[in-house]
Amino acid sequence: MKKLSIAMSAMACAALVLSGCGNSVSDDRAEAYASLSSMTSLSSSQAQEYKQRLTVAPDSAAIKSVLAEAKAFNEKRRADDAAAAAKEAADDKIIKKTEAALSGTKLVGLSDECKGITIALNADKTVEAEINVSPNNCIDPNGKNWGITVEEWAGSKPVLRFSSSPAPYIVTLNGDGTVSLENSGVYKFTITK
Repeated sequence: MKKLSIAMSAMACAALVLSGCGNSVSDDRAEAYASLSSMTSLSSSQAQEYKQRLTVAPDSAAIKSVLAEAKAFNEKRRADDAAAAAKEAADDKIIKKTEAALSGTKLVGLSDECKGITIALNADKTVEAEINVSPNNCIDPNGKNWGITVEEWAGSKPVLRFSSSPAPYIVTLNGDGTVSLENSGVYKFTITK
């Protein structure tokens, strides 16, 4: 009788332990849905795809695997978004610095091929040019407007563009009151107010 009592007690304890250990699949799925809804870097279509995969996951291991994949993708996306925002902020800083140095100035040709060329980069982003050289082997600012961008092909350096011209010019502020504009050659100008 004592053996039976001990065996029954052991089985009852084992049943209690097993029933209380770990979540059920439905509990794991509910927790995964809640975790998924807090992943703000996923697009709605990506979140929906992960939700569908969680819904059809057959067991807790599959649910945890899908959730781990979603978390990793969310973190990568968050890191990519942060890097893009940092790059955009850095590019904006370069653009503002370059525009501040050139806006409202006249660029007077200094290189041999640019002597006789004066380009006014007005503060309202309009451009006026006096070209007193023939043939013009320097730059020809076609268009009525100018702008500064930062472009990958230029190594994230500032680029001067004129509205009607497909030719971009990489800008280098030389620090000595001159600017170099680079396209098929390097053209140097004195900056005057």
